[in-house]
Amino acid sequence: SFQKMALNPPLLPERLNPLPVNDETFILWRRGVRFEGSSSGQVRRSWDEEGSLYLSTLRMVFVKNRVTAGGGWFNMGPYWGGVSGDSNFLAYDLPLSLIRTERFNQPIFGCNNVEGECLPLPGTDGCTHFKLSFQEGGVGTFLPLFFDLINRNRHGPSAAPVGLGQGFNATAFMRSAYMDPNDPSTMFLTTAQPSSSASGRPLSRDDYFQYGPTGSNASAPQPTESAERRAIVIPTATPLNSVTRAAAAAAEQHAGDDEGTAPSAPPFDPPPGWTTVYPKKEV
Repeated sequence: SFQKMALNPPLLPERLNPLPVNDETFILWRRGVRFEGSSSGQVRRSWDEEGSLYLSTLRMVFVKNRVTAGGGWFNMGPYWGGVSGDSNFLAYDLPLSLIRTERFNQPIFGCNNVEGECLPLPGTDGCTHFKLSFQEGGVGTFLPLFFDLINRNRHGPSAAPVGLGQGFNATAFMRSAYMDPNDPSTMFLTTAQPSSSASGRPLSRDDYFQYGPTGSNASAPQPTESAERRAIVIPTATPLNSVTRAAAAAAEQHAGDDEGTAPSAPPFDPPPGWTTVYPKKEV
């Protein structure tokens, strides 16, 4: 589908935060933002939405407002509010390393805004021209962080930019930010980042730029034919105790006798509530 890589990245279901990519640190969140975007691909589309903006060490994510009070047809349920009325639009990803010709505008009439072009993630249909208008308050906190992070992401490969290497410390970076009292941005804490547990395994930064925010095209690693039989740790209804440990040890010895060789040792001592089993080889 068109723009499937940047349009509607995964969101956490409860708070609608963007689902984090591995090693991604969210810096700030800001409400009262208007997103105006247009595509330049074969199928041209445009959006004009209101919502919140998230800035991280990887990207900007615009999330459309979700209207819950008295929303929907005949006040029967929530709906996603916006100006353009595109019900398929929920959020939009703007990777910092792909942004070009960015500029800050201070119109005489109208809101302060950031405008630019975003190159497409692999597999998308074209570039996105965007304008983010800040309808509530100033931008003294947001702007320096935004331009600093763009510069850090622009040098080196997108998956491993030089500016975010070993010398980068997210905590120190956030503590050094100028806090503009007229800027309503809310800073994240490095110790209270959005959880990625909903995805099972966080998407790596390399996969993000190869497959997009959903990572839906990524294939799971395939086991090699020569891989030896290893222990599998599975959840059990009751915690391990001396009896179940003895039973597991007896089963382990029995499995080793059947095959003529002892199975490999488990990679770690199972925590309470988990046990170790050895699957038999298929004949």
